[in-house]
Amino acid sequence: MRGAMRRGPALRKLDILESGRRETEGIGNSTMTRLSSRFLAAIAVVGAAIVASLVGGVGADHASTSFTVVNTALIGTSGNGVPEVSYGGKIGFETTVTNTNSSNATHVQFAFQVPGGSFVDATDPSCAPAKGDSSTMICIPNGGTMNSGSSYTVDFRFTAPTSGSSVTTASGVSIAAKSQGNPLNNGTLVQAGNPVTVTLNAGGFQNDTYLRGNEGATAGGPQNFSAQLPNALFGTPFGLELGIKNQAGTPICATCLPVFTELTIPAASFVTNVGNPFYDGTSSHPYGWTMSATAATSFKLTGIFHIDDALSGASAPIPACAILPGGGPTLSFPVCYDTLTGKNHAGVQTLTASGRGLENGRVGFG
Repeated sequence: MRGAMRRGPALRKLDILESGRRETEGIGNSTMTRLSSRFLAAIAVVGAAIVASLVGGVGADHASTSFTVVNTALIGTSGNGVPEVSYGGKIGFETTVTNTNSSNATHVQFAFQVPGGSFVDATDPSCAPAKGDSSTMICIPNGGTMNSGSSYTVDFRFTAPTSGSSVTTASGVSIAAKSQGNPLNNGTLVQAGNPVTVTLNAGGFQNDTYLRGNEGATAGGPQNFSAQLPNALFGTPFGLELGIKNQAGTPICATCLPVFTELTIPAASFVTNVGNPFYDGTSSHPYGWTMSATAATSFKLTGIFHIDDALSGASAPIPACAILPGGGPTLSFPVCYDTLTGKNHAGVQTLTASGRGLENGRVGFG
C-alpha cells in the first residue's frame, strides 16, 4: 500500500496546474496559463518573489512563452541499477529545463518538491531550500535569464521520507510575462515538470542511497557491512547509486558462512566498465569497505570470498591488499582486504574485516 505523501506549502499550490483552477489561452503551439492570486500567494510563502518579463516575441495581444521540464531520478526507479531508496537515504535527481519559445525570459525560477523529504545539495549553488519548507528546492536557472533555445541542467539530492512505499515529486518553472495593450494578459506563467515516483524501503538489513565523494553507507542484519566512497571519482559524476543488502542463505563458497553481503554500485559492476568511477584503466581511487559477523567458535576463518556481478563463476578468496602491486586493488584483483581477524569471546567468534575495492559483487567470510 502506498504511503501517504505530504506536500509542502509551496508545491502544494502547484496542484492548481492539475486541478482545473486555471485559465488557458492557446497561442499557436503554446499555452498561456494565468494563475490565480492563490498561487501567487503560494510563491510568496516560499520567499520566491517572481517578477518576470519576456524579451522579444511579445506581441500587442499576448505574451508568449513555452518551456519543457524533464525530471529524471538517478536512483529508486525500475530504470535505475538500484531500484529503491531506503528511508532517510539520499535520492538523486537530474532536471533539464529548456526555453523552447522564440522569446527570451528573465526572472525564471525552478521549484522541485519531494514530499516528506529534505533538500540536501545541488550542482547549482543558486539552489536552496524554500523558506520554511525544506521539502522544496528553489533554483534560479542561468542566473534567472533563459534565452530562446537555451537549456539549464541541474543535479540535486533530497533525503528520502521515513515512511511509505513510494514518494512522488512535484515541480515547475515560474516566470511572469506582462503583455502590451491587454490587461487581461497579465499573470504568472508556470510549466509543470513531469512527476517522478521513487520506490522506498524501510532499510535495516539493506541500505539503498545516492552518495557523493567521501560519503558512506552502512547496513546491519545477518552481517554488518559499510562502504565509503573516495574523495575523488573518475569522470567527476555528481554521485553514485549504492546499495548494500546483507542476506542469509546459500553460502557463496563451500566453507563460507551462510550469510553474505551484496554490494551494488551499478557504475562499477565490473572493474572493466567504461566510466568506472574507481578505476580509469591505469590509476585507481578505490572505495573502502568494512564487514563483521559472528560465528561458532568452531568456525575456522580462512579468508574473505568474493563473486562478481555476473554470478557465473565460482567465488574466490580475495588477496591481502599489502601483497598486491601498489598495495591496493588492481585490474586482476579488484577487491582486496587490509585487515582480517577472528576473536573468540563468551562462546562466540566475532569476525571482522576491512578492505578496498574497484568493483562490486557478493562478499562473505569463509
